[in-house]
Amino acid sequence: MSRFCGTKDSEAILQASEIWKKDSLLKGESVFGFGKIWTPESIEELITHYVDNLDYGSGNFLEKLEKQLEPVSDDAKILCAEILWVMLLCPSNIGPAKKRDNVEIILSWAGRSLPENASLIGEEALAGIGSGGTAYSHLRWKELVYAVLLFKQFLTEDQNKRLELLSNGEAFAGFCEQIPENDKRQFRHMILFLLFPDSHERIFGNRDRLKILQNFALIEPKDARKMSAFQVDQKLAEIRAEQQTQYPNTELDWYVPPLKALWQNTTNSEASTDQTIYPTLLTFLEQAHTDDLRTKDYPGKHAGLTMRVSFGAGNQAHVPWIALLGPGQRPMKGINPVYLYFRAEKVLILAKGVSAANPPAINWEVGEETQTVDEFFQTEYHKPAIRYGGSYVHAVYDLSEPLDQEQVDSDLAELIEEYTEVLGLNRQEETTNVIGEPSPAGYEPEEETAQTVSTETAMADVFMSRERIDQVLALLHRKKNIVLQGPPGVGKSFIAKRFAYALMKSKDLNRIEMIQFHQSYSYEDFVQGYRPSDAGFELENGLFHQFCTKAAADPERPYVFIIDEINRGNLSKIFGELLLLIESDKRGRDWQVPLTYSKNLSERFFIPENLYLIGLMNTADRSLAIVDYALRRRFAFVDLLPEYRSEEFARELKDAGADDRMITKITTRMMALNQRISRDTANLGPGFCIGHSFFCGAPANGIYDDAWFEEIIRFEIAPLIWEYWFDDPATAQNIVDELLA
Repeated sequence: MSRFCGTKDSEAILQASEIWKKDSLLKGESVFGFGKIWTPESIEELITHYVDNLDYGSGNFLEKLEKQLEPVSDDAKILCAEILWVMLLCPSNIGPAKKRDNVEIILSWAGRSLPENASLIGEEALAGIGSGGTAYSHLRWKELVYAVLLFKQFLTEDQNKRLELLSNGEAFAGFCEQIPENDKRQFRHMILFLLFPDSHERIFGNRDRLKILQNFALIEPKDARKMSAFQVDQKLAEIRAEQQTQYPNTELDWYVPPLKALWQNTTNSEASTDQTIYPTLLTFLEQAHTDDLRTKDYPGKHAGLTMRVSFGAGNQAHVPWIALLGPGQRPMKGINPVYLYFRAEKVLILAKGVSAANPPAINWEVGEETQTVDEFFQTEYHKPAIRYGGSYVHAVYDLSEPLDQEQVDSDLAELIEEYTEVLGLNRQEETTNVIGEPSPAGYEPEEETAQTVSTETAMADVFMSRERIDQVLALLHRKKNIVLQGPPGVGKSFIAKRFAYALMKSKDLNRIEMIQFHQSYSYEDFVQGYRPSDAGFELENGLFHQFCTKAAADPERPYVFIIDEINRGNLSKIFGELLLLIESDKRGRDWQVPLTYSKNLSERFFIPENLYLIGLMNTADRSLAIVDYALRRRFAFVDLLPEYRSEEFARELKDAGADDRMITKITTRMMALNQRISRDTANLGPGFCIGHSFFCGAPANGIYDDAWFEEIIRFEIAPLIWEYWFDDPATAQNIVDELLA
């Protein structure tokens, strides 16, 4: 039976859940006795003022929630408090006192207090039966969105349908499939366990669910990740049935022997004799409040990794730490699992450590929802961390409550496994250049992997200041549509992709699409239209429509659509009604409209909020008319200029092998030419300057000599000059001669 939870007593929690199910889900009554509040009307208030009014600004979860719920009725506030109470029944990494405080705070906004009912809010009822992990606590706003949407859908059903759903775990799990982000949210697994503890597991983290599949069903991680939560449930049920046959007289739980060792891989021949970090942590935390800086009595290894402990050198450190180091990694340069103890806040963080003194050669793989230590501190304490802010939070322990040994060991084992995979991955990919470009060494991965990149890494080859880069990224976040415009040779397409990587924090080519407009490009190519087929003509979605559908199915991650030569197409003809939908404030389902080829009003389309447009425009193209004002209003325009003055451009040439004489020759002659072009405002102007990228390609023979320079001038730049001064050939010839002199 799944309701067995090892050392965790689930009886009181499941009794509380049963009361809630009968009183609230079936009768609509407040579980705390405050009247009929579980109603479609109350839940709709939470949809309007919370789900549809999310606050992405500063402040912690409760501070922002209070502002959002200020206009709602007392019933809706009480309902929100009770939803949070349900959400907090399962997690064991949050103590009962803190759970009560959270619920009590929301009730106070409605002038209510928690009832003195031990069966609902007592120590046993709120003890928890499994970890929700750091993500569940610090992404609580997303879990609450999911819960509100789920209960809205449930409360719209009639009584017979509700009874049917609550009597069949498989039916309820299928019902959950229609809720956005169902496969990502941990509350989905929690509510299924609370309502159906005999058929659903107390496994709340997707990582653990997939790892069990990998170890017992031999399903590869990439295949497991493609499975829906419902499909994973079914496979877990099959595995449990098989294991029950293997251990017929044993109550089984995935987090206790005998099953635990079969999927968590807790044994390691190189590990210290103590597989648990718990005693070491207790000693470390106690010593951190003394003047003793000695560390010689700490173990030298844990789980095959080198252990380093520091309380400071000579003086007591602001943030004592315990680091676990793999081969080639050091605290001053590298990555490592690390415990960071912030004494003032009484919080211990298990982090994906990143060296601050020197950039590491390899990177952690982190998702969109992973917080840095600085981001965590800003959310919780409205200030940056005093040290180590660039590391990533894996788990957080509030030391106002006792540490849970099982939780501590589980969190560390998970991080060590991930660390081992990252080190192995990077050793395998040593033949891969910066941002994942394949090198000639011949390593061919089985499939394209999305490599996490920082803004610095993504923009490393772009000759722009960090201030300018941040400005453009902020503009892209706010406006969602930008045009990079500039003369030939400034690297517009190259820079567009780099901005896409920086925005996504990943070189994930599956989330970038690039097309080029031309005079024959149409609405049917871009959005939707009829195409010839074997059966005559069929309605097919265009490339942008397909990309929008792809982005909408993955709402937590940014997607970038790049349009080269955006001003070459007939924009009104190509975009059609999408000229409305691409506006930054017209994104999402609320603005969905029928398309030109929609068969009826129910066939509607929208552009998702996580889709960004980058247009590219050549300012020196004489054949183009002034850009449509409709486009001007919907896009922000960013000028890209030749960067011959840039120190980064000179350094790039020097690092590639060009000597100082050649660098000076390029920069002085091209700057003089561009000054002449800029001054000719009657015929040319700054938009016709010639960019630096003509000189960024390496010579075929690798030698940056006069022959290479002359080849670029004669066959790439001279044709532009002849075109610019087509009515004054003498001037054009003089300019070319000066460049070649």
